[in-house]
This record gives sequence, structure tokens and C-alpha cells, in this order.
Amino acid sequence: MTIKPLLLLFLVFITTSHVLAQGNTAENIILKGIVIDRENSRALAYVSVGILNKPIGTVTDTAGHFSFGISQDNFADTIQVSIVGYAALKIPVRDFTPAADKTIRLSVKPQQLAEVTITNAIRATNTEIIGRQAVSKFVQVSVHNKKTADETIGSEMGMLYKTSQKQAIIKNFNFYISVNNFNFIKFRVNIYAVKNAMPDTLLCHQQIFATVDNFKTGWTNINLDQYNIRVNREFIITVQWIEGRMDKKETPLTVLPVAITPFSKNCYARIASQDKWKKMGVNLSNFVTIAY
Repeated sequence: MTIKPLLLLFLVFITTSHVLAQGNTAENIILKGIVIDRENSRALAYVSVGILNKPIGTVTDTAGHFSFGISQDNFADTIQVSIVGYAALKIPVRDFTPAADKTIRLSVKPQQLAEVTITNAIRATNTEIIGRQAVSKFVQVSVHNKKTADETIGSEMGMLYKTSQKQAIIKNFNFYISVNNFNFIKFRVNIYAVKNAMPDTLLCHQQIFATVDNFKTGWTNINLDQYNIRVNREFIITVQWIEGRMDKKETPLTVLPVAITPFSKNCYARIASQDKWKKMGVNLSNFVTIAY
């Protein structure tokens, strides 16, 4: 696949900090552990674990285990552990690294949803589609920045959506993949309230997953009716890479079409699960349907 020079500039911008962070292999230290429920000791899958505000981290596997590399420069940093439904936990790296017990215990927190109403009886007769339905392959972006997809785990990218409606209901979410050499991908769809023009609190108390099988490309539609999520004016929806499987060992390719928007930055991305958000001047081929 030929990648346009314009695309290369985009990729370099979002991945430079990650490359620098991982470059000092001589000092790499592997952090391993398991995340469980404090009350019942149940292993917690797909928990975001990483260095707070740094492009270093991952999500736990189905058995609750995690593993990622840091350097000695990260000893002054903080590990953050979070998943919807549980209180986020912060642990100094200097405390976790020498600990004999690498079990992280999360406590369930009372349901607290910002700017969202969950209801079982909603009447909405009008619908509106928001976002980019067009697909152009002139400029595309890969979600992978390394030769292995393992370093993509926990990365996240999405768009800001605005509506004039108050308390609209999200009916579905759609995203487009133009190139894919994975026979299985599992994504998590995260829906955020907006604070100071950045993603803030998650707006759904349940995890929302989507899978792409058999090297599928094109549109993926996710029906959100069952979650009854209401949003107010503006919200952000991202797609987070959770896991993927390939038939053979080759360079991972999961490519998304984008449109360059130099005068607005409504795309948000981070390349690790606890990384800082970066605003990008592109529009993904993503759209939502709301009802009101």
C-alpha cells in the first residue's frame, strides 16, 4: 500500500513521543500484574493500565493480566488503573515496581454518570445523522505505529459530535475501515462528556464492544438502542483497540480514511490507555444517528 506524504506527516506527529518513550531498550523494565475485583477477587478483563499522561500502557487480557515496558525515567511517574464501574486507582511507579504482590484490587463505585440519563421508556420521533459519511481514500491513517499490533492495545481515536438538541438519544455509531489484514479485531466504543473541549466522564455505565471478523472492511454499524444513552449538545465517541488476531506474522494493517481539516481539530487520539489526549486536524469517516 502506498502512503501519501501528507499521511506520513500526520503519523509522525502522533507517534513521535511514543517512539522516544520506547527507544531506550537498554533500560526497559517490564511491569506485570493482575487486576481483580476487591470484593470477590474476580479477574477484570480490559482494564486500562498505564503511565498517567504518558504514551505507555495497555489493557488487561481476559484473565486480568497486563504487561508493558517502562524505563528508569518513569520511576517518578504514576500508574493509573481504570475501567467503567470501578473507582480509578493511582499507584506510584516507585511503589509498584519493588512490590512482591503485583495484584491490583479495584473497588466498585456507585453509578455516577455525568450529563446522561438512562431510562427504559423513551419516545423520540425525530432523527439526525451527525458526522462524516463520505469515504475518500486519498488520505488514510494507520492505527498501528509498530511492526506488532501488541503496542496498539489501548490506543484510542474518535470524533467530537455537536447537536442543537438537548437530551438526545444515541441510536447507533458507525465507523469505516478501508484496509484490514486481521481475521479478528475487538474494539471498545467509549462515549465521553466534553469538558474544556476535551474528553471527560464516560457517559455509559456499561462497556460497549464491537468486533470485526474475517478481514472485513467497509462500514461497521453498532446499535446502541439497548444502552439508552442521552447526550446534551456535544459528546465524543472513540474507538479503542482491545485485541486482534492475525492468520500469519506480517506488518499489521488497519487503515482508516480521513479528511484533512486544517482550521478545526475535532479528532481526538491517544496511543496508550492512560495517555494525554491529542487534538488532530482531521475528520474520520465516523457518524452517529441520534433521536429526539
